[in-house]
Amino acid sequence: MVVVGGGPAGSVTAAVLAASGHDVLLLDRARFPRDKTCTEFTSPELVRVLDTLGVRAGYEANPHARLSAMEIFAPSGASFRIEYEDAPALAMRRRLLDALLLDRARELGAEVREGVRVRGLLMGGRRVEGVVAAGADGTERPILARLVVGADGLHSVVARELGVHRAPLWPRRLGLVAHFEGSEELEGHGEMHVRGHGYCGIAPVHEGMTSVGIALDLTRCRPRGSREELFARALRSFPGARRHLERARMVGGVSGVGPMARSASRVAGDGWALVGDAAGFFDPFTGEGIYRACRGALLLGEIASSALRRGGVVQMERYPRARRAELGHKSLVVALVQLCVSYPRLLEYLAPRLRERGSARSTLSRVVGDRADARRALVPGFVLEAAGP
Repeated sequence: MVVVGGGPAGSVTAAVLAASGHDVLLLDRARFPRDKTCTEFTSPELVRVLDTLGVRAGYEANPHARLSAMEIFAPSGASFRIEYEDAPALAMRRRLLDALLLDRARELGAEVREGVRVRGLLMGGRRVEGVVAAGADGTERPILARLVVGADGLHSVVARELGVHRAPLWPRRLGLVAHFEGSEELEGHGEMHVRGHGYCGIAPVHEGMTSVGIALDLTRCRPRGSREELFARALRSFPGARRHLERARMVGGVSGVGPMARSASRVAGDGWALVGDAAGFFDPFTGEGIYRACRGALLLGEIASSALRRGGVVQMERYPRARRAELGHKSLVVALVQLCVSYPRLLEYLAPRLRERGSARSTLSRVVGDRADARRALVPGFVLEAAGP
C-alpha cells in the first residue's frame, strides 16, 4: 500500500500498518526535518498515541513544553481558563515531532521516500490502483498499490484527484505562525485572545521559545503586503498577547496557511482513504488538530489492516462510519466553539459564567482536552449550566 504524506497522520498510519506486517511505502515531497505552519499546541490525549507507538521516551527526550491550562480572553479582557486537570497538554516544534513519528514508521518496517511528489492517481474505473509519482529528476513513474491513503494535508492531491474536497463557506481564516525567543514567561500555560477580526494564540513550545499563531477572518479583513508585514500589523491588534513579546525577538520567518477550513464529501472508497487534514480541517482553535489526525490514523490503520488481509479489492466502507462515531461529536463541539470565536459577543456572555461555574468549566476542559466523551458538552443540562442566567 502507499501512504501519501509524512506528517503525523501519514506516519502513524504507516507505522500501524507496517507493525501489522503489511508492505507500506510512504511518499512525501518534503525532506525531513521540515517546519510546518502550526501553533504546535496539542491535546493531552496525544500522550496515549505516543505510548501506543512506543515513542513517548523519544518525545520526552526532545525539547517540548507541558501546559497546565489555556486561558481564553474575550475582546473586553474577560477570561476563563481551560484547565488540563488529569494530564498536561503538550507542545513541540513540528520539525521535531513529525521527524520522530516518521522515524518510528521506518523502524516498524515502512519504506519512506522523501523528496517525491505525487502527481496523480492510477484509476481502474472508480477504483484507485496506485499513484503517479515524480522524484527529484521530475520523471514520472507509476506505483501500483492495493490501497492509497491520502494523508497529504489541507491541499491534498489525493482528495483533489478524486474530486471529494469541498471548501466550507464558514469559517474562512488565514493562519500565520511565528516563533519568538526571550518572551515573557507564561508560567506553564497558553493564552488565546479573541477579537472581532480573528484570534491570536500564544504558548511555549519549550524553554525559551514561544509559538505565536494568528488567525484572521477573511470576511472581515483584507490581507495585504508580505506575510511578515501582515503578521506585524495583526499582532499589534492583540495587545494582550503582544505584551508577552515586548523584549522577545522573532526566530525565523512567518509561515502561513489558508483558508483554514476544508471538508471532504467522502473519506474512503474502493482502494483509497483520507486521513488527517486531507479528510477535513476545521480551524482547530481548541488545539486538537494533531491529536485528531493521529487518532484518525490509528483507527484507519486498524480497519485498513483487516481489509488488506481479506484479499481482492480493498473496500473501506467501515472507515467512514467508525470515523464519524469516534470523532463526530467532538467535531460538533469544535463547531460550537468556533461560533463563539466568530461572534465574540457570545464569548463575552459566556466568559464570566464559565469563570465562576467550576463544574461546567471542568466538563468543557475535559471535553476540549479529549479526556471525556464530547457528548457531555452537548446535552441540555450542560448548556444550561454553562450558559444559563
